[in-house]
Amino acid sequence: MPPAPGSVHVPIQARPLFVLVCLFAPIGVIAAKALVPLLFVVALWLLARRWRNGELARPFQGPLFYAAIAIAAWALISALWALDGTAALTTFAKIAGVLLCALVILDGLQDLRPEDGAILGRGLTAAFIVAATILAVESLSGAAGHQWYMEWRGRGKDFHATVLNRAEILLLLSAWPTAYVLSQGGPGNRVGAVAVIAAAIAIIMVGVSNSNQAAALVSVIIALLAGVTGRWLQKLLAGLVVAGILVAPVLPTTVLAPERWAASFDAEHYSALHRLHIWNFAAQRIAEAPVIGWGLDAARRIPGGDTKLPGGGNVMSVHTHNASLQIWLELGAVGAVIFAGLLAGLWLRIGALDQQMARAAGTGLLASALMVANLSFGIWQTWWMASLALCGLAFMLARKVKIK
Repeated sequence: MPPAPGSVHVPIQARPLFVLVCLFAPIGVIAAKALVPLLFVVALWLLARRWRNGELARPFQGPLFYAAIAIAAWALISALWALDGTAALTTFAKIAGVLLCALVILDGLQDLRPEDGAILGRGLTAAFIVAATILAVESLSGAAGHQWYMEWRGRGKDFHATVLNRAEILLLLSAWPTAYVLSQGGPGNRVGAVAVIAAAIAIIMVGVSNSNQAAALVSVIIALLAGVTGRWLQKLLAGLVVAGILVAPVLPTTVLAPERWAASFDAEHYSALHRLHIWNFAAQRIAEAPVIGWGLDAARRIPGGDTKLPGGGNVMSVHTHNASLQIWLELGAVGAVIFAGLLAGLWLRIGALDQQMARAAGTGLLASALMVANLSFGIWQTWWMASLALCGLAFMLARKVKIK
Protein backbone atom coordinates (compact mmCIF):
# COMPACT_ATOMS: atom_id res chain seq x y z
CA MET A 1 0.00 0.00 0.00
CA PRO A 2 1.60 3.34 -1.03
CA PRO A 3 2.25 5.98 1.65
CA ALA A 4 -0.30 8.75 2.05
CA PRO A 5 0.54 12.07 0.37
CA GLY A 6 2.74 14.21 2.60
CA SER A 7 3.61 11.34 4.95
CA VAL A 8 7.15 10.25 5.73
CA HIS A 9 7.86 6.76 4.42
CA VAL A 10 10.94 5.08 5.80
CA PRO A 11 11.93 1.83 4.04
CA ILE A 12 12.01 -1.15 6.39
CA GLN A 13 15.77 -1.70 6.04
CA ALA A 14 16.43 1.93 7.03
CA ARG A 15 14.08 2.18 10.02
CA PRO A 16 16.53 1.27 12.82
CA LEU A 17 19.07 3.75 11.47
CA PHE A 18 16.37 6.39 10.94
CA VAL A 19 15.48 6.07 14.64
CA LEU A 20 19.17 6.36 15.46
CA VAL A 21 19.78 9.57 13.50
CA CYS A 22 16.55 11.16 14.71
CA LEU A 23 17.20 10.51 18.40
CA PHE A 24 20.99 10.73 18.81
CA ALA A 25 21.38 14.52 19.01
CA PRO A 26 18.13 15.35 20.89
CA ILE A 27 18.66 12.61 23.50
CA GLY A 28 22.31 13.64 23.79
CA VAL A 29 21.45 17.19 24.83
CA ILE A 30 18.53 16.22 27.08
CA ALA A 31 19.83 13.13 28.90
CA ALA A 32 23.19 11.87 27.65
CA LYS A 33 23.05 8.67 29.70
CA ALA A 34 19.98 7.62 27.72
CA LEU A 35 22.25 7.17 24.68
CA VAL A 36 23.32 3.82 26.14
CA PRO A 37 19.87 2.20 25.76
CA LEU A 38 19.50 3.87 22.35
CA LEU A 39 22.70 2.18 21.16
CA PHE A 40 21.61 -1.20 22.52
CA VAL A 41 18.04 -1.01 21.20
CA VAL A 42 19.11 -0.12 17.66
CA ALA A 43 21.78 -2.84 17.68
CA LEU A 44 19.30 -5.48 18.92
CA TRP A 45 16.76 -4.34 16.33
CA LEU A 46 19.28 -4.81 13.53
CA LEU A 47 20.50 -8.10 14.98
CA ALA A 48 16.96 -9.48 15.27
CA ARG A 49 16.18 -8.53 11.69
CA ARG A 50 19.32 -10.22 10.39
CA TRP A 51 18.59 -13.30 12.48
CA ARG A 52 15.06 -13.48 11.08
CA ASN A 53 16.35 -13.10 7.52
CA GLY A 54 19.16 -15.61 8.01
CA GLU A 55 21.79 -12.94 7.26
CA LEU A 56 23.95 -13.10 10.36
CA ALA A 57 27.59 -12.53 9.51
CA ARG A 58 30.77 -11.35 11.11
CA PRO A 59 30.04 -7.64 11.58
CA PHE A 60 33.34 -6.07 10.66
CA GLN A 61 36.93 -6.87 9.80
CA GLY A 62 40.12 -4.91 9.28
CA PRO A 63 42.97 -3.31 11.29
CA LEU A 64 40.71 -1.00 13.33
CA PHE A 65 38.54 -3.94 14.34
CA TYR A 66 41.56 -5.89 15.53
CA ALA A 67 42.96 -2.88 17.41
CA ALA A 68 39.64 -2.42 19.22
CA ILE A 69 39.52 -6.13 20.05
CA ALA A 70 43.11 -5.95 21.32
CA ILE A 71 42.25 -3.09 23.70
CA ALA A 72 39.23 -5.02 25.01
CA ALA A 73 41.24 -8.25 25.37
CA TRP A 74 44.07 -6.54 27.26
CA ALA A 75 41.52 -4.80 29.49
CA LEU A 76 40.05 -8.20 30.33
CA ILE A 77 43.47 -9.72 31.03
CA SER A 78 44.30 -6.80 33.33
CA ALA A 79 41.46 -7.91 35.63
CA LEU A 80 43.92 -10.57 36.86
CA TRP A 81 45.91 -7.92 38.77
CA ALA A 82 43.29 -5.19 39.08
CA LEU A 83 42.71 -3.61 42.47
CA ASP A 84 39.11 -4.83 42.31
CA GLY A 85 38.67 -7.79 40.00
CA THR A 86 34.87 -7.72 40.11
CA ALA A 87 34.76 -4.03 39.20
CA ALA A 88 37.25 -4.65 36.40
CA LEU A 89 35.08 -7.42 34.93
CA THR A 90 32.01 -5.19 35.17
CA THR A 91 33.81 -2.40 33.30
CA PHE A 92 35.03 -4.89 30.70
CA ALA A 93 31.44 -6.05 30.16
CA LYS A 94 30.45 -2.43 29.43
CA ILE A 95 33.35 -2.00 26.99
CA ALA A 96 32.50 -5.26 25.22
CA GLY A 97 28.80 -4.41 25.08
CA VAL A 98 29.37 -1.00 23.50
CA LEU A 99 31.91 -2.43 21.05
CA LEU A 100 29.63 -5.28 19.95
CA CYS A 101 26.66 -2.94 19.50
CA ALA A 102 28.77 -0.55 17.42
CA LEU A 103 29.94 -3.41 15.20
CA VAL A 104 26.39 -4.68 14.68
CA ILE A 105 25.18 -1.19 13.69
CA LEU A 106 28.20 -0.71 11.44
CA ASP A 107 27.28 -3.94 9.72
CA GLY A 108 23.70 -2.68 9.41
CA LEU A 109 24.90 0.28 7.34
CA GLN A 110 25.59 -2.16 4.53
CA ASP A 111 21.83 -2.72 4.15
CA LEU A 112 21.16 0.86 3.10
CA ARG A 113 20.14 1.54 -0.48
CA PRO A 114 20.94 4.72 -2.44
CA GLU A 115 17.31 5.80 -2.26
CA ASP A 116 17.40 5.69 1.57
CA GLY A 117 19.85 8.57 1.71
CA ALA A 118 17.41 11.45 1.39
CA ILE A 119 15.14 10.45 4.28
CA LEU A 120 18.10 9.68 6.56
CA GLY A 121 19.79 12.94 5.66
CA ARG A 122 16.65 14.95 6.43
CA GLY A 123 16.22 13.07 9.70
CA LEU A 124 19.81 13.78 10.74
CA THR A 125 19.46 17.48 9.91
CA ALA A 126 16.09 17.90 11.62
CA ALA A 127 17.40 16.14 14.72
CA PHE A 128 20.35 18.52 14.95
CA ILE A 129 18.06 21.55 14.62
CA VAL A 130 15.85 20.23 17.43
CA ALA A 131 18.87 19.51 19.64
CA ALA A 132 20.47 22.90 18.97
CA THR A 133 17.22 24.70 19.73
CA ILE A 134 16.73 22.85 23.02
CA LEU A 135 20.30 23.46 24.15
CA ALA A 136 20.26 27.12 23.08
CA VAL A 137 17.13 27.73 25.17
CA GLU A 138 18.63 25.89 28.13
CA SER A 139 21.95 27.74 27.88
CA LEU A 140 20.36 31.18 27.59
CA SER A 141 17.97 30.44 30.47
CA GLY A 142 20.66 29.20 32.82
CA ALA A 143 19.57 25.56 32.40
CA ALA A 144 16.08 26.40 33.66
CA GLY A 145 14.65 23.11 32.43
CA HIS A 146 17.24 21.02 34.24
CA GLN A 147 16.84 23.15 37.37
CA TRP A 148 13.07 22.66 37.35
CA TYR A 149 13.55 18.90 36.93
CA MET A 150 15.97 18.70 39.87
CA GLU A 151 13.61 20.73 42.07
CA TRP A 152 10.67 18.56 41.01
CA ARG A 153 12.64 15.53 42.20
CA GLY A 154 13.42 17.30 45.47
CA ARG A 155 17.12 17.62 44.64
CA GLY A 156 17.28 21.33 43.86
CA LYS A 157 20.38 21.76 46.02
CA ASP A 158 22.27 19.36 43.73
CA PHE A 159 21.73 21.52 40.64
CA HIS A 160 24.86 23.00 39.04
CA ALA A 161 25.38 24.91 35.80
CA THR A 162 27.87 22.29 34.61
CA VAL A 163 24.90 19.98 33.99
CA LEU A 164 25.01 21.15 30.35
CA ASN A 165 28.66 20.14 29.77
CA ARG A 166 27.72 16.74 28.33
CA ALA A 167 25.00 18.25 26.18
CA GLU A 168 27.39 20.79 24.67
CA ILE A 169 30.01 18.31 23.53
CA LEU A 170 27.37 15.97 22.14
CA LEU A 171 25.91 18.83 20.11
CA LEU A 172 29.38 19.53 18.70
CA LEU A 173 30.00 15.86 17.91
CA SER A 174 26.64 15.56 16.13
CA ALA A 175 27.31 18.78 14.20
CA TRP A 176 30.15 17.31 12.11
CA PRO A 177 28.22 14.48 10.38
CA THR A 178 25.24 16.83 9.95
CA ALA A 179 27.42 19.46 8.30
CA TYR A 180 28.96 16.84 6.04
CA VAL A 181 25.54 15.64 4.90
CA LEU A 182 24.47 19.20 4.11
CA SER A 183 27.71 19.94 2.27
CA GLN A 184 26.86 17.27 -0.31
CA GLY A 185 23.68 19.06 -1.45
CA GLY A 186 25.14 21.92 -3.47
CA PRO A 187 26.24 25.54 -2.75
CA GLY A 188 23.05 26.44 -0.90
CA ASN A 189 23.33 23.53 1.46
CA ARG A 190 27.01 24.25 2.05
CA VAL A 191 25.95 27.50 3.65
CA GLY A 192 23.75 25.40 5.89
CA ALA A 193 26.73 23.19 6.72
CA VAL A 194 28.72 26.22 7.88
CA ALA A 195 25.69 27.41 9.86
CA VAL A 196 25.47 24.06 11.68
CA ILE A 197 29.07 24.27 12.89
CA ALA A 198 28.71 27.97 13.72
CA ALA A 199 25.56 27.29 15.75
CA ALA A 200 27.24 24.52 17.74
CA ILE A 201 30.25 26.73 18.51
CA ALA A 202 28.08 29.71 19.48
CA ILE A 203 26.04 27.61 21.91
CA ILE A 204 29.18 26.11 23.44
CA MET A 205 30.70 29.57 23.89
CA VAL A 206 27.66 30.61 25.94
CA GLY A 207 28.27 27.64 28.25
CA VAL A 208 30.66 27.31 31.17
CA SER A 209 32.89 24.42 30.06
CA ASN A 210 36.37 25.59 29.11
CA SER A 211 37.15 22.08 27.84
CA ASN A 212 34.24 22.17 25.39
CA GLN A 213 35.14 25.68 24.28
CA ALA A 214 38.74 24.66 23.62
CA ALA A 215 37.57 21.57 21.73
CA ALA A 216 35.20 23.63 19.58
CA LEU A 217 37.79 26.23 18.60
CA VAL A 218 40.67 23.82 18.02
CA SER A 219 38.58 21.34 16.05
CA VAL A 220 37.10 23.96 13.73
CA ILE A 221 40.57 25.36 12.98
CA ILE A 222 41.94 21.89 12.21
CA ALA A 223 38.86 21.08 10.11
CA LEU A 224 39.37 24.26 8.08
CA LEU A 225 42.99 23.27 7.50
CA ALA A 226 41.84 19.83 6.42
CA GLY A 227 39.49 21.49 3.92
CA VAL A 228 42.30 23.36 2.16
CA THR A 229 45.22 20.96 2.49
CA GLY A 230 46.01 17.51 1.21
CA ARG A 231 45.97 14.17 2.95
CA TRP A 232 49.32 14.83 4.59
CA LEU A 233 47.54 16.65 7.43
CA GLN A 234 45.89 13.48 8.76
CA LYS A 235 49.23 11.66 8.57
CA LEU A 236 50.78 14.48 10.60
CA LEU A 237 47.95 14.35 13.13
CA ALA A 238 48.33 10.57 13.40
CA GLY A 239 51.99 11.01 14.27
CA LEU A 240 51.28 13.80 16.76
CA VAL A 241 48.58 11.78 18.52
CA VAL A 242 50.82 8.71 18.82
CA ALA A 243 53.67 10.84 20.18
CA GLY A 244 51.29 12.62 22.57
CA ILE A 245 49.95 9.37 24.00
CA LEU A 246 53.38 7.82 24.42
CA VAL A 247 54.80 10.84 26.29
CA ALA A 248 51.60 11.56 28.24
CA PRO A 249 52.95 10.30 31.61
CA VAL A 250 55.97 12.61 31.36
CA LEU A 251 54.14 15.90 30.82
CA PRO A 252 52.30 16.21 34.20
CA THR A 253 55.56 16.04 36.13
CA THR A 254 57.46 18.43 33.84
CA VAL A 255 55.91 21.12 31.62
CA LEU A 256 52.44 20.65 33.17
CA ALA A 257 53.59 20.27 36.78
CA PRO A 258 50.98 22.04 38.97
CA GLU A 259 53.56 24.03 40.93
CA ARG A 260 54.70 25.66 37.69
CA TRP A 261 51.19 26.92 36.95
CA ALA A 262 49.72 27.56 40.42
CA ALA A 263 50.21 31.33 40.19
CA SER A 264 48.33 31.45 36.86
CA PHE A 265 44.97 30.30 38.29
CA ASP A 266 42.75 32.25 40.63
CA ALA A 267 40.01 30.77 42.81
CA GLU A 268 37.48 31.02 39.98
CA HIS A 269 39.63 28.80 37.75
CA TYR A 270 40.81 26.38 40.43
CA SER A 271 39.23 23.45 38.57
CA ALA A 272 41.95 23.74 35.91
CA LEU A 273 44.69 23.65 38.57
CA HIS A 274 42.91 20.76 40.27
CA ARG A 275 43.08 18.85 37.00
CA LEU A 276 46.84 19.40 36.83
CA HIS A 277 47.15 17.94 40.34
CA ILE A 278 45.12 14.89 39.26
CA TRP A 279 47.33 14.40 36.21
CA ASN A 280 50.47 14.81 38.31
CA PHE A 281 49.29 12.20 40.81
CA ALA A 282 48.31 9.83 37.99
CA ALA A 283 51.76 10.20 36.43
CA GLN A 284 53.41 9.31 39.74
CA ARG A 285 51.32 6.16 40.05
CA ILE A 286 51.97 5.24 36.40
CA ALA A 287 55.70 5.26 37.19
CA GLU A 288 55.07 2.53 39.79
CA ALA A 289 53.50 0.14 37.25
CA PRO A 290 54.58 1.45 33.84
CA VAL A 291 54.34 -1.74 31.74
CA ILE A 292 51.08 -3.46 32.67
CA GLY A 293 49.38 -0.78 34.77
CA TRP A 294 47.24 -1.15 37.87
CA GLY A 295 44.42 -3.00 36.12
CA LEU A 296 41.13 -1.96 34.60
CA ASP A 297 38.99 0.46 36.65
CA ALA A 298 41.88 1.15 39.06
CA ALA A 299 41.71 4.96 38.85
CA ARG A 300 38.79 5.30 41.26
CA ARG A 301 40.50 3.16 43.93
CA ILE A 302 44.20 3.93 43.38
CA PRO A 303 46.19 4.08 46.66
CA GLY A 304 46.46 7.65 47.94
CA GLY A 305 43.80 8.95 45.61
CA ASP A 306 41.67 10.23 48.48
CA THR A 307 44.40 12.60 49.70
CA LYS A 308 42.93 16.09 50.07
CA LEU A 309 44.44 19.08 48.26
CA PRO A 310 44.84 22.43 50.10
CA GLY A 311 42.68 24.16 47.52
CA GLY A 312 39.94 21.55 47.68
CA GLY A 313 39.23 18.17 46.12
CA ASN A 314 41.25 14.96 46.09
CA VAL A 315 44.42 14.21 44.16
CA MET A 316 42.35 11.67 42.21
CA SER A 317 38.64 11.76 41.50
CA VAL A 318 36.83 8.73 40.09
CA HIS A 319 38.95 9.02 36.94
CA THR A 320 41.93 10.96 35.59
CA HIS A 321 39.98 13.41 33.38
CA ASN A 322 42.38 12.36 30.63
CA ALA A 323 41.91 9.30 28.42
CA SER A 324 45.61 8.89 27.64
CA LEU A 325 46.61 8.96 31.30
CA GLN A 326 43.78 6.65 32.31
CA ILE A 327 44.88 4.10 29.72
CA TRP A 328 48.46 4.36 30.98
CA LEU A 329 47.42 4.16 34.64
CA GLU A 330 45.16 1.14 34.24
CA LEU A 331 46.55 -0.73 31.23
CA GLY A 332 50.18 0.43 31.23
CA ALA A 333 52.48 0.84 28.25
CA VAL A 334 50.94 -2.22 26.57
CA GLY A 335 47.50 -0.60 26.54
CA ALA A 336 48.92 2.79 25.56
CA VAL A 337 50.67 1.36 22.50
CA ILE A 338 47.51 -0.45 21.37
CA PHE A 339 45.40 2.66 21.98
CA ALA A 340 47.88 4.82 20.05
CA GLY A 341 47.75 2.38 17.15
CA LEU A 342 43.95 2.49 17.13
CA LEU A 343 43.87 6.29 17.01
CA ALA A 344 46.59 6.44 14.35
CA GLY A 345 44.51 4.05 12.28
CA LEU A 346 41.45 6.28 12.63
CA TRP A 347 43.39 9.33 11.45
CA LEU A 348 44.77 7.43 8.48
CA ARG A 349 41.30 6.16 7.58
CA ILE A 350 40.05 9.74 7.53
CA GLY A 351 43.03 10.78 5.42
CA ALA A 352 42.20 8.03 2.92
CA LEU A 353 38.70 9.42 2.24
CA ASP A 354 38.25 10.58 -1.34
CA GLN A 355 36.22 13.74 -0.72
CA GLN A 356 37.89 16.75 0.80
CA MET A 357 34.70 17.71 2.68
CA ALA A 358 34.58 14.21 4.18
CA ARG A 359 38.18 14.59 5.37
CA ALA A 360 37.40 18.01 6.84
CA ALA A 361 34.31 16.80 8.71
CA GLY A 362 36.03 13.61 9.89
CA THR A 363 39.01 15.62 11.08
CA GLY A 364 36.77 18.01 13.02
CA LEU A 365 34.86 15.13 14.59
CA LEU A 366 37.91 13.17 15.72
CA ALA A 367 39.71 16.30 16.93
CA SER A 368 36.66 17.31 18.99
CA ALA A 369 36.36 13.87 20.55
CA LEU A 370 40.07 13.61 21.38
CA MET A 371 40.24 17.08 22.89
CA VAL A 372 37.38 16.45 25.30
CA ALA A 373 38.44 12.86 26.02
CA ASN A 374 41.80 14.18 27.22
CA LEU A 375 40.37 17.06 29.25
CA SER A 376 37.13 15.90 30.84
CA PHE A 377 35.41 12.56 31.07
CA GLY A 378 36.50 9.10 32.18
CA ILE A 379 37.16 6.98 29.11
CA TRP A 380 35.20 3.98 30.51
CA GLN A 381 32.06 5.90 31.43
CA THR A 382 29.36 3.95 29.60
CA TRP A 383 27.48 7.00 28.31
CA TRP A 384 30.74 8.46 26.96
CA MET A 385 31.78 5.24 25.21
CA ALA A 386 28.27 5.01 23.72
CA SER A 387 28.44 8.65 22.63
CA LEU A 388 31.78 8.18 20.88
CA ALA A 389 30.51 5.04 19.18
CA LEU A 390 27.31 6.76 18.03
CA CYS A 391 29.03 9.85 16.65
CA GLY A 392 31.42 7.62 14.70
CA LEU A 393 28.50 5.61 13.36
CA ALA A 394 26.67 8.83 12.46
CA PHE A 395 29.67 9.92 10.42
CA MET A 396 29.87 6.55 8.65
CA LEU A 397 26.16 6.82 7.91
CA ALA A 398 26.57 10.40 6.68
CA ARG A 399 28.97 9.16 4.02
CA LYS A 400 26.12 7.11 2.56
CA VAL A 401 23.59 9.95 2.69
CA LYS A 402 22.72 12.82 0.40
CA ILE A 403 20.01 15.44 0.74
CA LYS A 404 18.45 16.14 -2.65
